[in-house]
Amino acid sequence: MAKPPDRLGPLNLQQQLGLGRQCQVWSAFDTSEGRQVAVKVLMPEFVADKSQRRQLEHELRVGQDLVHPHLIRVHRLEVHQRMPCLVMDLFPHPNLRRGITSASERERTMPKAVKILIGIAEGLGFLHGKGWVHRDVKPANVLVAPDGDVRVLDYAIAGKPPGAFARLLWTKKQAQGTPSYMAPEQIRGQPFDFRSDIYSLGCLAYEMLAGTPPFTGADQNDLLGKHIYAAAPLVEAANRNVTPAASKLIRQMMAKKLADRPASMDEIVRQLKQLRFFERDPGLV
Repeated sequence: MAKPPDRLGPLNLQQQLGLGRQCQVWSAFDTSEGRQVAVKVLMPEFVADKSQRRQLEHELRVGQDLVHPHLIRVHRLEVHQRMPCLVMDLFPHPNLRRGITSASERERTMPKAVKILIGIAEGLGFLHGKGWVHRDVKPANVLVAPDGDVRVLDYAIAGKPPGAFARLLWTKKQAQGTPSYMAPEQIRGQPFDFRSDIYSLGCLAYEMLAGTPPFTGADQNDLLGKHIYAAAPLVEAANRNVTPAASKLIRQMMAKKLADRPASMDEIVRQLKQLRFFERDPGLV
């Protein structure tokens, strides 16, 4: 994929932050507002794909009202040199995936684990308050600063949960999400709600503490089947420094049925702030 021009309208591109199949993400200086931003650029070879343009428009619709300290806000969508550009908040830190891929990185992340989880839950709670379910909560979609401050990003598949009448008329939908973190109802194409993100956050929490996702499989179908049928593993079995109370909360978050999970992100935050998460200070272990 070719590099975009150094200047796109008022946007002076500086450093590539991410690379996808159709888009590149860059840090940039926005001369129209006099500040640093992040820019997602749809490359020219994909401009004719209307679904890609609609996805950027959807991200703007979801993200433009997200004024919250733990969410990336999307500011505007504009086109320069035939390339649609989505202008967003810049939070110049790596994603959580990089902080948990090796034992040494997890050791550095562990003292901040509770702060990270609270920040994610607070951000998602605000998103839920705006009526949206993220549907793709995973380590790659959480940016983490050295002090544990976080930003949740990527609203490409965020959706509005169906109301009571829509549930009555619901027809099976195509599964959307990332297999290692998808709630059973997402996999089945059934009605979802805010508790679907709670399941995904439980999977993220398990992986951060245990070093591996809660479920793995020989192939994708095997993996998805485990999310639907296999009992959630105990994180304390993989990390003996995690207390039984914390392990129980994470297992509740990964309950197969929506009704068996905590009711809201506010409840998750409350429990994270109240319970003792580790047997010993992870910074001293």
